Order: sequence, then structure tokens, then C-alpha cells
Amino acid sequence: MNLISQYTAQRLGFAGLVPFIVLTLMALLDFNGELAISLFILYSAIIFSFLGGIHWGLCMVDADSDHRRSLQWSMVPSVTGFAVLIATQLPICRDSTLAFLAVLALLHLFWLNYERRKLNTHSWYLELRGRLTFTVVALHVILLIISL
Repeated sequence: MNLISQYTAQRLGFAGLVPFIVLTLMALLDFNGELAISLFILYSAIIFSFLGGIHWGLCMVDADSDHRRSLQWSMVPSVTGFAVLIATQLPICRDSTLAFLAVLALLHLFWLNYERRKLNTHSWYLELRGRLTFTVVALHVILLIISL
């Protein structure tokens, strides 16, 4: 990827943090706090789902290799993100905000670890993902703490 595209990806990645930050501030200031946390969980699951698409796209670009396993793994974020969103709607899970925040934070860390093993030739991307994931997980932890 050329440098201009990398800069664009970085800007878009950091722009994607804005909803996380705004929703965390809303929760901290108790400005529609419950709604802010619910929207934070929704956005976190959506962003996590997006991460699998990156691997799908990389497989599509490289037509010379067998990517069945990578394609299967690339479905993990969307399926697990969707499962979290379904669980938030189940009556038995209505009061499980802490659990959902913790699960999503762990999923983001898990996927970063997976990417570090699989995408070692894309150092600029891994550096960006590390920064974004650290910020996202830190915001999850902040919401966990204020939700106690």
C-alpha cells in the first residue's frame, strides 16, 4: 500500500475512535449514561465485526494461495460481534453490561494478537492496530470501572 493510502487509513482509523471517546465521555458525565454505554457496546461490536473484513480483503488480493483457513477465521469477528449483540437483547442478559464490555475488550485484544501472528508483513498496519486497540480497550476498561 502506498504512503498516501496508509495515511488515509490512519486518519480513518483514528476518526473511528471518535464515537468510542464521545460515548465514554457521555457515560462519565452521566449524560444519558445508560444509553451511551449501550451505544458503546453496539459500536464496539460493529467495529470488531469490521476487523474480519480486512482479512477477507487480503485473501481476495492474493489469488495464488489457498486461503480457506484465513477466510474461515475472518468470519470470527462478525459472528462473535453479532452473538454479543443478540445476547444484549435477551431478557436474561439485560443486566450484563459489565460482562459485555469485558467480553468485547477481550475480543479486541484476541484479534490484535491473531493479526500480529498472521499479518507480520504489514508493520504499518500492525502499529496502527496496536494504537487503536489499546485506546479502545482502555475505554472499555474505563466504562467497566464506572459501571461497577
